[in-house]
Amino acid sequence: MADSCETGQCPPAPVYHAPAEVKIAQEKPHDPLDPTTFVAPGFSSSPGIVIEFCDRCRWWVFFPSDNRIERSADNRALCDNRPAPLVKSAWLHRATWTQTELFLTFPPPALSSITLVPLNSTETGGRFRVWLRPTDAEDPKLVWDRKTEGGFPELKVLKQRIRDVIQPGTSLGHSDAKPSA
Repeated sequence: MADSCETGQCPPAPVYHAPAEVKIAQEKPHDPLDPTTFVAPGFSSSPGIVIEFCDRCRWWVFFPSDNRIERSADNRALCDNRPAPLVKSAWLHRATWTQTELFLTFPPPALSSITLVPLNSTETGGRFRVWLRPTDAEDPKLVWDRKTEGGFPELKVLKQRIRDVIQPGTSLGHSDAKPSA
């Protein structure tokens, strides 16, 4: 049978209808400085550390290099060894050093965060505490308290205590080495 177009009996050409005009909503460009678009970071269920330290603790600092030796009119040596002015708490430096060492030993995901909390009240004077939050579901555990332990933590001991909770059995390398006799 011959094609119907050859016989002049072609079916009508299909009719295409133009779609109705569609309006596309223009999205507002993202403004990285608009606080309403900020998204808080997700908090991990990985362990985290909180280091509380006293920001009130100050002391007189004396550096021998601050000595000024002068000669009096009769050629006597006069030494001016006044102490240097009060120095803001160096416990912040201890806390940041501890934070750095812990992150180097327990990089993410072993530890998700290490938070420094400066405290500045009479009740918190002399405080240097290290807390470990093993998981979100667990309450924080006190790993070190300067007052009850009798001083600042030796990092070797602090790392071992944290390791025993979050990664038991993992070697800390030289921090686990026994002193040679």
